[in-house]
Amino acid sequence: MKDFFVDLHVHIGRNGQGRPVKITASERLTFAAVIRECLVRKGLDMVGIVDCACTGVLQDMRVLIDQGELMELPEGGLRHRDRVTVVAGAEVEAVEESGGVSHHLCFFPYLRNLAEFSKVMSRYITNMELSSQRCGLPARELQAVTLSTGGILLPAHAFTPHKSAYGNACQRLGDLFGPGLQELPALELGLSADTALADHLAELEGLTYLSNSDAHSPERIGREYNVIRMHAANFRELALALHRTAGRGVVANYGLDPRLGRYHRSYCLACQAPVQVPPPALACPACGATDKDFVRGVLDRVLSIADRDAPHSPPHRPPYHYQVPLAFVPGLTRAGLDRLLQRFGSEMAVLHQARSEEMQALVGRPVTRSIMLAREGRLPLQTGGGGHYGRVANRPPTGEQLPLFPAEPAQELS
Repeated sequence: MKDFFVDLHVHIGRNGQGRPVKITASERLTFAAVIRECLVRKGLDMVGIVDCACTGVLQDMRVLIDQGELMELPEGGLRHRDRVTVVAGAEVEAVEESGGVSHHLCFFPYLRNLAEFSKVMSRYITNMELSSQRCGLPARELQAVTLSTGGILLPAHAFTPHKSAYGNACQRLGDLFGPGLQELPALELGLSADTALADHLAELEGLTYLSNSDAHSPERIGREYNVIRMHAANFRELALALHRTAGRGVVANYGLDPRLGRYHRSYCLACQAPVQVPPPALACPACGATDKDFVRGVLDRVLSIADRDAPHSPPHRPPYHYQVPLAFVPGLTRAGLDRLLQRFGSEMAVLHQARSEEMQALVGRPVTRSIMLAREGRLPLQTGGGGHYGRVANRPPTGEQLPLFPAEPAQELS
């Protein structure tokens, strides 16, 4: 067995013909750019690309296979130069009779499965060139299509206030999937949530939790990731791990402290301020705003529907490690980041392995101290909400400050 670094939610911004795929994703996010970022900067062993059912991306993959850049593995998955395994997937928007909408990740072992799924979904989706499109099917029917074409489905960013299972479509997954709940191997926690928060819900006890980046730009790949114990990086082993079978499984989740997420606490759009009262806050305590003028936070939503007063984690639940990505570290410049990556090989190595003395010689004492405090979970944080990231508090940057991420829409659209 070996431990692999895995991020299973990365988007494509443009296909090989330069056409848009994920509207809200950076145009720099091409298939080749995703692979390069995983290899050169992030150190990922396996990446899930969730726009592969889009016709242009599917064609790109076939071209790369013909050119020998990708090799379809007998056990499922696509291998790039024996270093990175691509798990081909699709993010699809389901809609319930109640009007609730939720996004789900559908993954497939082989291109033939993916192509069959794409063909079926073309009956329900108007434009198969674009990602994350509404399919008109409820979640349980989308799951049935995914399973019938050889794939697996799991709810995406399950707690965010826009287009997620708990945030927009249901109070219980059992109501959304019915008997299909037993067919769910895993759930993606998403930004602003963590294991402790999700474990307030008893029905999730049997599911594996995933912490994925939902990357809309190259910089965000690996912002959250999983350490998964498998024999090899392929689809069959991944499926066994998600089901926690034969010794395979997720052994660690790494992600943002939920307070850094864009939707951790409720936020009043009328007052342009996060709530400052104890959760759950389901209306603005200052002006009384609700509904369209009030963005319900993940913390507030979960505590409002929880059936446990305190989180209870089953024995199979791995630890969730908070990490502060290098883009959040005060005072770290682009040149300094490049020096660190050149010396240590990947962002993960800097965040978790690099020695303080070596970093100090490259980026100086204040930045090194911030990186070490981030590693130890001791950086003071200001909570995010309403589409605004949290940030490191009371630590003014020294010199040029890296932008956190490219500009994004205030609403969670992924």
